Amino acid sequence: MSVDVSEQALAGLGERVRGLRIRRGLSRSQLAARSGLSEPHLSRLENGERLPSLNMLARLASGLDVPLAELLTDQPPGPAAVVMRGDSVPTVSSGGLSTQVLTPRSVVPGMYATRYQLEPAAETTDLLIHDGNDWIYVLDGVLRVDFGTDAISLAPGDSVSFSSRVPHRLRAENGRPVDFLAIGHTLTG
Repeated sequence: MSVDVSEQALAGLGERVRGLRIRRGLSRSQLAARSGLSEPHLSRLENGERLPSLNMLARLASGLDVPLAELLTDQPPGPAAVVMRGDSVPTVSSGGLSTQVLTPRSVVPGMYATRYQLEPAAETTDLLIHDGNDWIYVLDGVLRVDFGTDAISLAPGDSVSFSSRVPHRLRAENGRPVDFLAIGHTLTG
């Protein structure tokens, strides 16, 4: 027998509702009154005997004073915004490349924004290939991006977008460091 997709998505909902209700010091009858549901209906939901409609979920979230997403997962919702102050963003340097990660992956999973400074060197960076898409914007200096046999040079204010599955290599040109931003998204699923 196959399990209904909605049953999988709502697994543990009754326990989460009960836990949230208890942590808020509400009786079942108080939550029923706050959410506009009958107490027997709420009891069946908490005991896993009833699957709620979307309307019922919204009413429960309102009655519990929580975001709807909190009813659907054991993970508390992340912050609406994460501020990273310039003087507190750590810089990691290795082999002529300095990196500052500007977006924690927990805010937007699979997405990253990074600031790089690449020193001029006889050697280029290693060949890079990964899932997803990249966007690069040059702040200062000239960046050479090699795509196999093709190469482009980017000056301040120039940008390039590409599938990061295409082998690519980065290099500072003209004997000067290059400072650039890179935003990428890893493909999932």
